[in-house]
Amino acid sequence: MGVATIRALYTELPEPVGVARDPIAGAILPRPLSFAARLASRASSERSAERVHHALGLASLGMTYHVALRTRAIDDALRDALSRGVRQLVVLGAGLDGRAYRMDELAGAAVFEVDHPSTQRDKRARLRGARIEPRAREVRLVSVDFERDELGASLAREGFSADEPSFWIWEGVTVYLTRAAIAGTLSAVGAASAPGSRIALTYVPPREPWLERALLAGGRVLARVIGEPIRGFVTPEEVAALGREAGLFVSSDEGADEWSRRYWSSEYEGIFEWERLVILERR
Repeated sequence: MGVATIRALYTELPEPVGVARDPIAGAILPRPLSFAARLASRASSERSAERVHHALGLASLGMTYHVALRTRAIDDALRDALSRGVRQLVVLGAGLDGRAYRMDELAGAAVFEVDHPSTQRDKRARLRGARIEPRAREVRLVSVDFERDELGASLAREGFSADEPSFWIWEGVTVYLTRAAIAGTLSAVGAASAPGSRIALTYVPPREPWLERALLAGGRVLARVIGEPIRGFVTPEEVAALGREAGLFVSSDEGADEWSRRYWSSEYEGIFEWERLVILERR
């Protein structure tokens, strides 16, 4: 809900700050959250949009910046894969992700949305209520508990082909999983990925000890609110090693500074890096 709300807000903000357009997000949010997003549309001038943008970033310790930039970076990585002929997209921990319903580039692709059954039921109901149809050629829902179920077998039952190149999105999920679950999922992705496949994976690197303790403490509070405990942090070297064990190799590894320079301007360098985005490739 929080990620969808931020995406809805940035859909309403004009360029240059409105880098991540997701009109689906606002349509499937509860009314109080969608109303908050519509308020941002009143920032019609570039100057007032900047004020709203900076205020949101300050209030959220940069989280709003991060979600907007992360969304755009993953969208661009997906577009690149589709331009190279990939016709299968797997969204791991899909939540309220709207790519299958907003990206025309997916018209020739099959999208497999993987998540917990209860989350999928909620999303289906919201899409029906908003009368939203997919832009993708087809959308298949794959019910999986990452800590218990076998991902490859679950995908195969829904028609996923391990012989064709695919693009995988694993966005904002790994921080909630154990190291064993991360390794197991990457192993399943590697086994189900034909050469040329890629996965866009976000992870939270370790911090200074005092900051890490503070984030974990905040995570415990968040866990009581949303029921998702924060498990810990992973270094870039550990992510690369886990990828190699699964037959996946680092193509790029970027964070907020790289994204802000690409999509906004150098004035945003040094913003808090909530996560990094690594692209791993099956060669």
